[in-house]
Amino acid sequence: MFKRTKDIKVSPIKQIELAAARIPGSVSLAQGIPSFDTPDPIKEFAKQKIDEGKCAKYSLTIGLPELLESVSEALAEEGMVYDPWTEIIATCGSIEAITASIMALTDPGDEVLIPSPTYTSYQEAIKVAGCKPGFFPLNEEKNFDLDVDSLSKYITKKTKIIFYCNPNNPTGTIYSKEQQLKLADFAEKNDIYILTDEVYKDFIYTDEPYFTLAQIPELRKRVIRIFSFSKAYAMTGWRIGFVHSDASLISEILKIHDSMVTCAPVVSQYAGIAALDHAQDYIEQFKNEFLWRRNRTIDLLDQLPHVFDYQKPNSSYFVFPRVKDTIKHADDSWKLAYDILEKAKVALVPGVAFGPTGESHLRISFGYSRDAIETSFKRLNQYFDPVEKQIQVEKTVPTKKSKPAWLKRLGTSFLRMCAKLYLFRTRPKVVVIVGSTGKTAVKRKLENLLEKNYTVRSNPKSFNTEIGTILSVLDLEWKEEKSKLKLFFKAFARIFTLPKQEYLILELGVSQSGDMKDHLKLIKPNKIILTNIEPSFTSDNEYLEIMEEEIGLLLRNFPDVSIISNDKDERLNKLLGKETKSAGSISIEKLSSEELAESLVGQVQKEWSL
Repeated sequence: MFKRTKDIKVSPIKQIELAAARIPGSVSLAQGIPSFDTPDPIKEFAKQKIDEGKCAKYSLTIGLPELLESVSEALAEEGMVYDPWTEIIATCGSIEAITASIMALTDPGDEVLIPSPTYTSYQEAIKVAGCKPGFFPLNEEKNFDLDVDSLSKYITKKTKIIFYCNPNNPTGTIYSKEQQLKLADFAEKNDIYILTDEVYKDFIYTDEPYFTLAQIPELRKRVIRIFSFSKAYAMTGWRIGFVHSDASLISEILKIHDSMVTCAPVVSQYAGIAALDHAQDYIEQFKNEFLWRRNRTIDLLDQLPHVFDYQKPNSSYFVFPRVKDTIKHADDSWKLAYDILEKAKVALVPGVAFGPTGESHLRISFGYSRDAIETSFKRLNQYFDPVEKQIQVEKTVPTKKSKPAWLKRLGTSFLRMCAKLYLFRTRPKVVVIVGSTGKTAVKRKLENLLEKNYTVRSNPKSFNTEIGTILSVLDLEWKEEKSKLKLFFKAFARIFTLPKQEYLILELGVSQSGDMKDHLKLIKPNKIILTNIEPSFTSDNEYLEIMEEEIGLLLRNFPDVSIISNDKDERLNKLLGKETKSAGSISIEKLSSEELAESLVGQVQKEWSL
């Protein structure tokens, strides 16, 4: 084994793609490749330059002057003024720009701090530079946002760079201007560079204006910004991008760039010129199609409510759902991803590849075609069909070794006592969301509504087990603690240290008889929200009957609690004793998860006078 390469690994994304290539008939939603062909104006311009004999020789090591000028003009239009001759380098895609930048700005043994989760190849680029990757967790409860206030716990004397992608891959998070400015202030105080990779900045699905720290002139000697043509212009195979920063930093990066590649491929540099000058309209077309695929993908995820919980991606073309704790291999995403590939012939990326907090997640790319998305989810539905016993429900404390039943009951009772004491001390209004589909969308929208005026906790980790409800209330997780005794101590401490919330939003999962009884040993709801009760599979009528029985138990136990329900769901109407809606109402099948969430949250606003 060679010392330099012994800790460097081939990207897990590429490993999954290699494995899928060996399985006939497999479908991939793994690698971040847009399904579109490179736009015709780009191809035609590149062909023209080949025919003119312009692509057979090296360019200047910094790049073609025409490309650098076009890049400089494009940056200026976005509020960034950089000199084309001294502050921009055309690179072989973003990964070369990243590696060259890290090598130039660090010494062997230094540390580069990256979020978890974040793009998997960053770790290997850092190692190639002779540095050590360090991780700081993103805040999953806030859609994987930056938590700058906690950064001081993760830096060391060796930390030289904070490196992140914005928008984030794999979560689709857009870091707010406020958080980025706080990060810049933190970096200034600790004399740390900021390296930002912004390859997905053209695919943002909110109305919030695009912001980058490179727009702040005072930060130009602190911030190094990277962009690639690969995603925005469907040019992954052309391997062309650029890096820009202050001339004092670019001059050092240029030395590494020159040593590694001499110059970016000249034909690709001409393609980059055509992209900037003649292909801007295509970006909007791609974005609109990705938005449709995003919406379709999360609707399909909502049809697997007992399998996935997710944060809605506001950018890029990835979603990063959490696998619920009742699913086999939920805590080993490598094993789960390979099992899905082998049995369902669908390639997905294991979440742990993106950092330690990525465990129990899978990355799904909706950059692929509509057909690939539909085919993949049909296979996932079959793979996770409860009839095939993919759901592994644990009714008591999960342990690696068999423990006496009385000991399990004792552990569960202790944790439940801690949760009850926390609820007694803080007395939040408890909102429970129950149903078969659409719970995640409702939970997300409701939290966004309430947090404008109240303190709210809506745990993104939803559990279908007796112990899971307790852990949700205490904001704890089994696998975060190697020692169960330590977990018990932490649970006791939560009684006194967990912040008071005015609202606590809990998603109650039911997958078998008795689940609701377990939930109600702890939970006394102040509000109940009922989403759809509809089949995800052709063979899960028994599952729906159990759900109706369990919801009925909830309603019988709390007949006076305010209930918000989907009045377009016939099953719910019958369950609540309402009359069936007229034939003119919107059918359940046509009500997407987002439409359902908007409808229910609208009812919440009206009934709760928010």
